[in-house]
Amino acid sequence: PLGAQAADTVLSRIEGTAPALIDVAFVGSCVSLGRHAGLRQFARKDDTAMNLYFDGRLAAMYKEFTCRFAMSKIRREARRPGSVTWFKGGPRPERLPTATGTADGTDASHR
Repeated sequence: PLGAQAADTVLSRIEGTAPALIDVAFVGSCVSLGRHAGLRQFARKDDTAMNLYFDGRLAAMYKEFTCRFAMSKIRREARRPGSVTWFKGGPRPERLPTATGTADGTDASHR
């Protein structure tokens, strides 16, 4: 999804127009550890992790499926530009100050 957004940004810059804001939902993370192990954790549309996941061989197979599915969407977009849509992201939660400083990593006492 971010590759498609990057291509649109490059084309808009070439045309001299402002690029569209990126609003893509990330609904989880996949990690494969070879063909026999992996992890799939789900997330909300705003990319905050949920306590819902599966692992092992099933997660590795899911990761393989995800990669193949993504490739099919890339091929379709190449044949018919604009035909692929992505989930829109939700509103991002406001970051709370951390114990040692602020959400941006700076120490609040030095402001």
